[in-house]
Amino acid sequence: MTTLLKYHTLGNDYLVADPELGAPAPGATATRALCDRRTGIGADGVLYGPLPAAGGAAGPQDAFGVRVFNSDGSECARNANGLRIFARYLREHGRTRRDEITLRTPGGDVSVRLGSPVTAPGTIDLGSWTHHAPAPADGGELIGVPLEIEPGTELTATAVHNGVPHLVALVDDATAELAARIGPKIVEYAGFAERPNAELLTVEDRRTVRIQIWERGVGYALASGSGACAAACAAYRLGLTDPSVTVVMPGGTVSVEITKDERVLLSGPSSYVGQITLADEFVPHLRAEPSR
Repeated sequence: MTTLLKYHTLGNDYLVADPELGAPAPGATATRALCDRRTGIGADGVLYGPLPAAGGAAGPQDAFGVRVFNSDGSECARNANGLRIFARYLREHGRTRRDEITLRTPGGDVSVRLGSPVTAPGTIDLGSWTHHAPAPADGGELIGVPLEIEPGTELTATAVHNGVPHLVALVDDATAELAARIGPKIVEYAGFAERPNAELLTVEDRRTVRIQIWERGVGYALASGSGACAAACAAYRLGLTDPSVTVVMPGGTVSVEITKDERVLLSGPSSYVGQITLADEFVPHLRAEPSR
């Protein structure tokens, strides 16, 4: 029997695939089958784990390995919303008794502090960030630079890398229609060495920003934790906002705080949808692939 659990954060939904519950080995084919909203369960991605968390300062009782896959089957180094969900899963389903959990990802260790009770908003520490990615081939920084994303369309762009590459574009009015039109062009922009996620940013005041999101490997998204942090970092670096802001997304709002030592803390809610047991006739469609 194969059982998965579904959660979402402001409409950004993930499946938790725990090997102890019979989850298939991670891979592109299984992920696409599970995330398909017509023929599968439907989700923006899959959180596979917990996995052995070897190495690092924290002992095995403190740390849990996890891999994050986008709905198109590509792997993401780490994901702020997904990791907050995964930490809640571990606590809520008896895998740990701790309220502060270290998650080990291909993008590095991340600390998550759960809310009290566990259904309350939690906080993730994404650490520091840079402006070098999605870097042009020469590796230079990109901060408030005019960028012609297509002929006749010039954006004021700021790159942010917080474990995941982002390009934040400052616009007068961030709308879903604008995100759908230029988001894919930002993701596929030939001048970058790495495909970024795209965030369209409108600054409402010094403590409030509004964004629209187009994620690589997913498409239009109602919310993104790392995207909210990237937008807050870009606005702060451009001198447009204070260190603590509310980020408004189509799915809802989160709080982002930039600390004095320039670490990024994200606080927001998560919701448990339910437990899904896969039918025997569906399991062969996963064609489980070996872990890399």
